[in-house]
Amino acid sequence: MRSREMYGRYRRLVEELSTNKLPSVDWFEELKAVVLRFDLDANNLDRSSARFLCDELCEQFEQEAVQTDDGHRRKVLMAATKLLELHRPAAD
Repeated sequence: MRSREMYGRYRRLVEELSTNKLPSVDWFEELKAVVLRFDLDANNLDRSSARFLCDELCEQFEQEAVQTDDGHRRKVLMAATKLLELHRPAAD
């Protein structure tokens, strides 16, 4: 999977969790599963591309979290940012 496709896929998955009108009590577990799948898919990219993709997603989620007034959405987007930062590929 190419990085642009990955960006769209994982942005959409996190967005779906953040905008769910009936938030699941297990939304954090679902989010962790999404980030772990991202991590596995990112292993198929070269390290610099994986890092760049992770940074782009983090920036997008953080920007959206700051702009929203929905508490659940903000929590999900910030949690996604932090989880992605924890799984961010190391520098070459």
